[in-house]
Order: sequence, then structure tokens, then C-alpha cells
Amino acid sequence: MSSSLVELRPNRRVLDHEFDGYKLNLHALAHYNYQLSIPVDKVYPDDVQYSFVHAKLFALHNHLVVDHWDYSYGFYYIDNKQQVQKIYFDNFTQKFQTTVVYDIPAHTERKPGHFNLCLSFPSTNLAIVSDGTGYLHIIETGGRNNAIGYVQTWQTLHSTLVLGEGKYFIIVDSRTQHKDGCILVHCLLQSVEQNEAQFDSILSWVTFELQQNEKNWTRTSFRQLRGKGIIHYAAMETNCSSLYVASDHPFKFTVDSASEILEKPKKEQINIIYTWLQTMEDITITLKLQTNFDKKLLHVNVEPSSIKVSYAGKVFLEGKLKHKVESEFTTWNVQESGQVDILISKCESMLWDNLIEGGDNNGEQILDACLVEEAHRKLAHLCSELEVTGDKQVPGLSTQEFEECDAASEEDTVLVRMDLNSHEVTHRIPLSVHQYLFDIKLEMDEVPALALRHDVDACIWQPYAQLVNTETWPVKHQGTLLAFGYVQSSKQNRKFVTCPPNFAYSVVCEASKHIFIYKKTYDDNLNLRKRNEGKLENVKCGQQRILNVDKYGEVLGINATNEYLFVLTQNTLIAIQV
Repeated sequence: MSSSLVELRPNRRVLDHEFDGYKLNLHALAHYNYQLSIPVDKVYPDDVQYSFVHAKLFALHNHLVVDHWDYSYGFYYIDNKQQVQKIYFDNFTQKFQTTVVYDIPAHTERKPGHFNLCLSFPSTNLAIVSDGTGYLHIIETGGRNNAIGYVQTWQTLHSTLVLGEGKYFIIVDSRTQHKDGCILVHCLLQSVEQNEAQFDSILSWVTFELQQNEKNWTRTSFRQLRGKGIIHYAAMETNCSSLYVASDHPFKFTVDSASEILEKPKKEQINIIYTWLQTMEDITITLKLQTNFDKKLLHVNVEPSSIKVSYAGKVFLEGKLKHKVESEFTTWNVQESGQVDILISKCESMLWDNLIEGGDNNGEQILDACLVEEAHRKLAHLCSELEVTGDKQVPGLSTQEFEECDAASEEDTVLVRMDLNSHEVTHRIPLSVHQYLFDIKLEMDEVPALALRHDVDACIWQPYAQLVNTETWPVKHQGTLLAFGYVQSSKQNRKFVTCPPNFAYSVVCEASKHIFIYKKTYDDNLNLRKRNEGKLENVKCGQQRILNVDKYGEVLGINATNEYLFVLTQNTLIAIQV
């Protein structure tokens, strides 16, 4: 079964091409500090955790846990006594309250290979805790949408050494499901295993079940996937039938207790006689002629809906095109080496999943990681340190003049949807030109949305469950962080990147020095003077705010709400009024 290619087309109604960047605002932001009674628990990688995968899991671990089922300003962290602390912030009085809601069982002494403790909320009354030593706890929390004075103590329902002795992990996602009168709890875990000369990332999907009128939880299924390198994003589909994974390398199922994993039949050796490469606007077909060729024997016939390429009676390519083309603009060139390059212009700006309708085994698509070579406009003035100028005076920039930080680092990153029953990739979204920035929870019962770079902006995309009786995987453009794709790339020391659910501002947080806040609301009456012309012009310009947090120590967690930005350090929780 071949996977479908999903194209990300931004909604023009949530873009603003007239936005002119951010202007530095030196006014101080109101912020409120709370001294933690017990410091945050933080585990550092040891001698056996030296891979880049380990470094990312430890460095970017967000210790400030948000309960999306709770509508109040309720946050959680795990202290160095291995207790879950709830902190409530009253946005009217700007006061903090805190209480211990759970003491994690069996405080195991830390050993090499252990991970940070993790907390996840799959529903309104359940929590999942990993102690970093291999144990997973299912916990009854009761209703959590209450002030501190009404919070009840959590109770452990089930504890298990879920991956086996010596297997440590973090919690990536969790979800509950009601089925046939039973309650199912699905947990997605990530671990790292050394495989010969490399470290593999392991995703484990574990399902627990509670039968009606029963008290004991049982594990009903266990699935595992393996792949190389970094996992940028992973989530379980809302109907628990598929898995979403964004990574630089492919992942495949290696274990499934629920259904047999069938080995794919080996593909027959196919003789590739041509390759094709595409951009949004055109297609380039490349083939090779025999030695001592005669150009007169090459025939290229391109119609709006069909193509035929032959040489001396031998057909290289023939068939109905997947979509219509501007046939009259077709050009081709024959080099002295015998290489033939045929350039075809598309009628519509879009990506094709096939060149020939139904596919062609004689051809192979070459993925182009350089689609970002298209000229970027208005790049130079989007940082607050540089002058804001009007549209007419922005010079063209060649790609050789781009800063090193402006290049997308995830050249081979692909977001895939993997079906649990067939173990196959059903849909693919290439992210080679859409640098992955971060993910954010927008809706309680939906998977996290992804923030991807689109040109200079950052677009927020929300994946939804596959529609019933269709092959569509809907991924919706929900909002845009104007110019944020560019400005975040200049912050080489960034640790956390995020935004609030209403997309009113965006944040780049360094590990220990500065927090950069980019608020896109602008004053329509703002006038800036052009240096080269000396005249005033109205511009759409947002505000850049900078907060120095080096006196609080290393930033360990962050969360952005519509009104406040919350920052957690080892001993302090800071609420910044945005």
C-alpha cells in the first residue's frame, strides 16, 4: 500500500504580507515571582547517555506541566523529594498557592541510565507518572478543576515495570478511550537503546484496560517502533488507531502483541531509466542517452495532459500526466555527456504525488531539499536591531547572503501517519522546507499542533483524525506567528520556543539569560522615517520585549497562556504579564 502525500497549503486569510517586523520596546514587563518551597527535581545525563538523542531529551525536558483539562491557572512540577506539587496562580490578585498532591511510590536511588520524572494527564480524573527508573503509575486524581483549598490527594491505581528491568523511558503522550464498557489507557513512551555503533529511538505504545466493575488494571497490548535519530514530534491519533511521528529517519514496527507484523515482500529489481524532480511551479525530467547519440533521434512530445519521450524508437516515458501542464512552455536540453533535462511548467502551483497517473516503475522521484532557494523578501529588517524600511526599498537577497542560522536544519524531516493495524505509513508530509519549531496543545482532546516555518513566518498546523470512509488526513492551518520563522533562527542559544493558544505573541527562551517575546499586535498609526528618503511612512510593526532572567538560574520549564507567560527555574516560578 503506497502512502499519500499531504500538501500543506497556508490559509491566506491568516497571513499578513504587509507585516514589517518587530520594533524593540524597552518598557519593563510586569512579572510576579514565587519562591518554591522545594526545588525542582532535575536529572542530568551520565556517562552511558552520551548520544545526541539523550542530550535533546534531557536539555529540552519541560519540567513545568500544564493540565489542559483544568481551565484555571494550575501548573505542576515534581520536586527533588519526588513529590508532585500543584501551583495555582490567581490572575486577579497575582498570588500563588501550592500544595503536594502526590508522593511518587518507591523513591528509587538514581542509577546510570535513568531519566527525568514525567507527568501526563490523559483525562479529567486520571494521571500517568513515570519515575524515570522504569516504573509507570496510573493515578486517580479526582476532579482537578479546583482551587488549592479543594484539591484532593491522588491515589495510585496501578504500578508496573512497563518495559522490563533496566529499561528507562519518558512519557510522550497519553490518552483514554471508552470501549465496550471498559476504560482503556494508552501510553506512548520514548526510550533510547544502543544498537551496535549507533543509538536508536524506541517508541512504545502500551495499552491498559479496566473492566467494568473491576478494580485491577491489566495490560492488553504492547507495540514498539524503532528508528534512528531524533524524534521531533510524536502523538497518538484521537481514535487510537494510528500514530503520528515526525523524524529525520523512518520508523517501523518491530513488536505488536495485538496483530502480527507481516514482512514486506522484497521488491523486484526495477530498471530506473529516468528521474524527476519538482518544485511548486515546475518539473524537471532527467534521462541518459547512449554513447554516440544523435540529437535528431530524440523526440519529446508534451501535451497539456500527456507526455511521450523516445529515442530511436525506444520509449523512455509515456502516459497521462497526473495534473495538467503548460505544454507550450516545455523546454529541453541535451548535454555532451548524453544527459537530457526536460523542463515542464505546471498549470497550478502544487506538489504532485506522481508524475504519471497510476505511477510509473521506470521513473523515480528525487526529493529536492533546496526548495527554499526561492527568493525571500523582507528578511533583512525583521530583527529589531535592523532598520525598518518600506516594501519598495527592500533589495533582493541571493541565497548565498543568507545567514547560516537561516538554513533549515531538518532537511530530511518527514511527518508520517502510521496505521496500527497494517503497520504501514498511510500519509506523508515532507518537512524539508518547513523547519519544525515546536508543538502546542490547542484543543484538550486533540493531538498537539505543530509550528512549522513557512518562508519567514511560522504557521500552526493542527492534525485531525482521518475521516471515516475516506483516505483524507486533514491537517488545518489554525494560525500564524508573523515573521517568527526568521527571527527565531537568529537566536542560536534558544532552549524553549512556544506561543499561547490565541497566537497573540511568540517566545524564544534561552537557557539562563534572556527571554524574547514577540507580540504581533501593532499600532496602525505608527510612523517610521526612512533614512535614505527622510520621509515618514505607516508600517505594520510588532513589538519585541526582552526579559533578563539570569538571576533566577537555568530555565527548566515554560508555558504560554493568553495573558501570562510562566517560566520555571530550579527555585522560582515567574508569571510574566504579556
